[in-house]
Amino acid sequence: MVQHTAVAAAGSPDPISDAVVSPQASLLVRQILQAALQNAAGSQPPPAWVPEAQALLANVMMNDYLNWWNPGFPVDPNNVLAIANVSNPVSPLEYHARGLVRRGQGDPNGASADFDQARRLAPTFARAHAQAGNQQALLGQPQNSHQDFQNARNVNPRHPAIGYFDWGEGRAYFEEGNWARAIDLLSQSVTELPTVWYNRCYLAAAQNAAGDTAAANRTVQDFINNFDQTTFDRIKQLKPNPNDPPPVAAARKRVLDFVQPRLP
Repeated sequence: MVQHTAVAAAGSPDPISDAVVSPQASLLVRQILQAALQNAAGSQPPPAWVPEAQALLANVMMNDYLNWWNPGFPVDPNNVLAIANVSNPVSPLEYHARGLVRRGQGDPNGASADFDQARRLAPTFARAHAQAGNQQALLGQPQNSHQDFQNARNVNPRHPAIGYFDWGEGRAYFEEGNWARAIDLLSQSVTELPTVWYNRCYLAAAQNAAGDTAAANRTVQDFINNFDQTTFDRIKQLKPNPNDPPPVAAARKRVLDFVQPRLP
């Protein structure tokens, strides 16, 4: 198994890559950006940094929403565009932010278009490549996602957020039924990104599908030891989405069927 050491790329168009791996850092960045934007609200003309700060704010808000982080400071994806003023994106980070919002709103095609535009505008934006791959998997086309994830790693093989790259491609292999590759990548993701719940759940289900129920049960127990009851209760309420493409629906059902009965 290849292990990665996180290193931010010089000149990256993604200045918050460290914040997206930690709920505490994410909330701190949110609060700093909100305070800065509030202080700048009365300035005429507004400071030149305001558009980028708004895009950064939208990114961390959606990261909290999609990861179930910081529930004491809830995020409604339907309000993020107005709060952060990224309805009409221009920069790569603004397109990336709107892509996350559209994902949260259940618009996978719109999200895919935004991530594609973000990486066209900034070919060194590793997370945009990875999110484009995520959207391929969410659209039920996991076989089309692998080059996107490879592009993300080519940009920066030691990106601070590489745990998301490995999660996304691990899920793609899961959808394809390639349990060995799924287990390898999802295991790496759990090590690199221990702060999210979904990589552990998919890993456990992949291990079980591969016939290693003992390893799957250890993964679930480790998950139980490191997360809280609120997370378990939310997972137990999840159901496959009837609007999901067949590969996505089948994968989620397999995960939920294995994980839900084993949670406290």
